[in-house]
Amino acid sequence: MHQNQSAPLNMLAMAATTWIYALSVVLISVSPIMAGLYVDHLNLSVSEVGWILAIEQGGCVLGALFAFWATSRVQWKSLIILASLVAILSNALTGSMTGFTTLAVTRFVAGTAANTITLVASCLLARTNQPDRAFGAGLLLSCFINGVWVWLLNVSRHTLGYEATIGSGALLFAVSIALGFFLPRHIGGRLDTWRLDAQIAREPTASIWPARAGIAGLVLFGISLSIVWGFLERLGSENGLSANDVDWALGIGLLGSGLGALLPAFLGDAGSRVRMLVITTLILFASLGLTWCSHGVVMFTVSVSLLAGAWNMGLAYYMAQTSSNDASGRYTRAIYIAIAASQSIGPGLSAILLGHFSLMSVLIVSPLPAFIALLLVALVERRVARSALLREAARAQHSVW
Repeated sequence: MHQNQSAPLNMLAMAATTWIYALSVVLISVSPIMAGLYVDHLNLSVSEVGWILAIEQGGCVLGALFAFWATSRVQWKSLIILASLVAILSNALTGSMTGFTTLAVTRFVAGTAANTITLVASCLLARTNQPDRAFGAGLLLSCFINGVWVWLLNVSRHTLGYEATIGSGALLFAVSIALGFFLPRHIGGRLDTWRLDAQIAREPTASIWPARAGIAGLVLFGISLSIVWGFLERLGSENGLSANDVDWALGIGLLGSGLGALLPAFLGDAGSRVRMLVITTLILFASLGLTWCSHGVVMFTVSVSLLAGAWNMGLAYYMAQTSSNDASGRYTRAIYIAIAASQSIGPGLSAILLGHFSLMSVLIVSPLPAFIALLLVALVERRVARSALLREAARAQHSVW
């Protein structure tokens, strides 16, 4: 039930797209470090920082909605370059913001610009016959960049200070602008349309519910991760780790999480995407338990690797579940609306929980949405498969008569 899209990318454009995608998601991955810097240098409470993260993700939702509208009207090359300019300015200004309101507004704009880039890049990556591998490759590259970026942030914090460290995200989007010039002009806009795959066009009974289940799964799985991710630095501190220990654990852990992206990048769906989602969900559950028990740097590093690795796997497989069952491209273009919504809801739920309970509460609640996401996709796939068998049996009976 996979669709091919019009105007496929050449190898140079695909490589540039993979880098743009990877760069655009770095600041979300390092949000635990940013959260710690906000708390330590701006005297904000943990709950207030939770709302800052939620507001930034609210900007991501707006960016995804804007990109959903703009991708059918504006050339994607122009969208990426213009959004990168806004992201450079907003991230550069973040370091000079000292109050809750100004910081929230700046991060809202930064989130809007960043997720505009991410959504356009994800639509480009979806233009392949093996979306599991395409998304996996983008996530694998992001793991490497994340690890390097965490190390650079740690160095910058000790040598250049808070303002330069917080504003350094502008450099990521400067690179995105340069890479954007390698994209062809004909991609996106009114003259570029998604076309139905011949198999789907011949099969009017093909169900759109697997794509819808993929979108719903993205939201639920993303909520599970984002409930806890922004507070990893605080969890490490609660377990007796220093800020420097947490930084190194996050950096090495994010590099190690590349193993989670390797599976979809090289194995694809391995013959059963639902089976791979089961494995992903089990890894997530194990990582959450290990995070709470991590009283040493090594164990905390392993827990971060597993948690981020589960995110890479889940993201690749739920995005592929959506795009490979989406003939029109509408749900594929909505992928990062779903992800941004989940990453806004998650910190908001955390802020509510932390307003009444301890940090333990986020670890107790976070597994539930991921379990529901897995159950939803599995049930939809089972129902679609059963319907297909019934149709085949009806056809066979009809041919006999």
